[in-house]
Amino acid sequence: MEENISIPTDSEGYYSLECPYCKQRFKALGGDIDAEDTLELFCPSCGLTDDSSNFIPEAVIEHAQTLAMNYMKQEINKTFKKSKRSMKGSGLTFDCKKMKEEQPKELIEDENLEQVKLHCCNKTIKIHGDQTRDTIYCPYCGVN
Repeated sequence: MEENISIPTDSEGYYSLECPYCKQRFKALGGDIDAEDTLELFCPSCGLTDDSSNFIPEAVIEHAQTLAMNYMKQEINKTFKKSKRSMKGSGLTFDCKKMKEEQPKELIEDENLEQVKLHCCNKTIKIHGDQTRDTIYCPYCGVN
C-alpha cells in the first residue's frame, strides 16, 4: 500500500525550508529542489550543507505524519467495519470503536521573505529581508 503526501508550496511554487543547523528559514522553488542533481543543499545563512531532505521544517514533517496517521486510521476503520459485517449472523459479536482522525496543524507561511536572484546557478530563492545579499550562500553550489 502506498499513499503519497505532497509537501505544500506557496502561491509562487516555493517550498519552505529550514536549516538543520542554524534553524534559519528560507524558500526555494519546488522544481529546483526536486531536480535529480539536487542531493544536498547549503544553508543561505550559515553555509553548512546537508542532505536536501534534512531541510524540511519540523512543522511540515508533523503535518505529513498526521496525514499518514489519519490515512492509517481510515484503513483500519474500513477493515474492522468489513469484519463486523462478515461476522453478522454467526453468533459472534465484534465491536470496535471507530478511530477518530486528528486535524493536521495549520502550516503558517513566513511572508517576510524577499526574492533573491542567485547569479551563480541562475536560480531564485526567498530569504529574510534582514539578511544582506553579500552574506548569502547559494543553496545549490555554496558560493558566497
